[in-house]
Amino acid sequence: MTCAATGIALLALVSAAATAATAATAATASSEVPGTHIQHGDTVPVVAHLGPTSFSRPGPFGVGETTLTLPTDGAPVEVWYPATPTAVAGGAEATYDVAAWLPPALRKLIPAGFAVTYPSGGVRGVAVAPGRYPLVVFSHGYAGFRDQSTFLTGDLASWGFVVAAPDHLSRDLTQVLGGPTGATAKTTDVQDLEATIALLAQQNRDASSPFHGHVDTGRVGAVGHSAGGAAAEALAVADPHVTTFIGLAGATVGSFGQATTGPASEVPRQPGMLMSGTADTIAPEKGMIAAYRHMHSPKRLVLLQGAGHLVFADICEVGSAQGGLLAIANALHVPVPASLVPLATDGCKPPDTPPPQAWPTIRQAVTAQLRHALGFDASAAGLLGLVRAYPGIVTATSASPTP
Repeated sequence: MTCAATGIALLALVSAAATAATAATAATASSEVPGTHIQHGDTVPVVAHLGPTSFSRPGPFGVGETTLTLPTDGAPVEVWYPATPTAVAGGAEATYDVAAWLPPALRKLIPAGFAVTYPSGGVRGVAVAPGRYPLVVFSHGYAGFRDQSTFLTGDLASWGFVVAAPDHLSRDLTQVLGGPTGATAKTTDVQDLEATIALLAQQNRDASSPFHGHVDTGRVGAVGHSAGGAAAEALAVADPHVTTFIGLAGATVGSFGQATTGPASEVPRQPGMLMSGTADTIAPEKGMIAAYRHMHSPKRLVLLQGAGHLVFADICEVGSAQGGLLAIANALHVPVPASLVPLATDGCKPPDTPPPQAWPTIRQAVTAQLRHALGFDASAAGLLGLVRAYPGIVTATSASPTP
C-alpha cells in the first residue's frame, strides 16, 4: 500500500470513529430526557399526537436560568435553557424583582427589605441538558425588561430551546423612568439582538462555557412583544439566519398606526406569525391585521378574544395581591409618568381576559410556530383548530400557505 493510500485509509478510520462518537453522543443526549430524539443535529422533544393543545403545558425538560452580559454595552441578557428533570428537582425557582429596573433615584424610595418579586421560570446553577438546542431571542416591549414575559420564555426552554432576552437599554423601564443615559442609547434593538446571537454563538464555541456545544445558532427564532415585535421583524429582515419571527401585539407595519414602513423588501421573507388581543388599545387589532396583510407567505395571525396589550407579559400578575404595580408605586410614592399608565395597565382589569387564562394558548401557538418553521414538525397540526381548542380565548385565526 502506498503512503497516499495509507493516509486515505487512516482518514477513513478517523472519520468513521468521529461518526460513531457523534452518534453515541446523540444517543446519550436523547436518552437523558425521556421523549426526545435528535433531529437536524438538535435534541427535540417528541410529540406523539401533534395537535392544538400539545404545547399548552410544559415540555419534558427542566428549565435552567442564568444571566449573561453583552460585551457591546454591558446590557444583561437573561437566558433560559433545557436542563434534565433530575438537575432541577428540589431546586428553588428563580425570581426577579421589578424594583431592580428602577433608576437609582427612585430605588431610594423603596423601604429596606421591600421587594416586588415574581417567579422567573428557571432554576439557577444547573447544567444544560446534554444535546444541542435552537436559539430563540426575545425582545421586550417599550418600558419593559428582559424578564417581563417569563410565563413564555421559561416555558419555551422546557420544549428544547435556548431562550435569550437582552435588556434594551435605550427603551427599558429604567430608561423610560428617567434612568442614566450615556451608553444606554447607543445601540438599536436589532443591534442588541444581533449582539445577543453573537454572544450565544461565542458561548457555544467556548470550551469553558456551560453552553459549549449546546446552542444551535444556525436555527434562530425571533420573538418580541409590542415594540419588541417590531424588533423581531426587523431582525428577520437584517439577519438571514433568523428562521421565523413572531410578533406579540407588535409588528413593523400598521400595528401602531403606520401606513407602511417603506418598500416591500423591508418585510421579512421568512415565515412569520402575529398574535393580538381584540381589546388591545396600545396596538389595536385593526393595525395588527394590516401588518399581517403586508407580510409575505407563509404567515399566520391569531386573535385573542377580549385580551389587552399585556396578555403577553407577566406584568398584570406581578404584585397583583397588593393591587398591581401602579397601586404599589402609589403607596410607595414612586412617581409614574401619566403617559406610561395606559401601557402599564392595558389588559389587566375586567372585562379584559385575565392573562393567565390566555397563556396556555400563547405558549401553544408560539411553540408550534417555532417547531414547524424550524422543521421539527412537518405538519402544521399544532397551529390548527385553535378556535375550537380554546373556546372564548381564540376568536379567529388566519393563515396563508407558501405560494
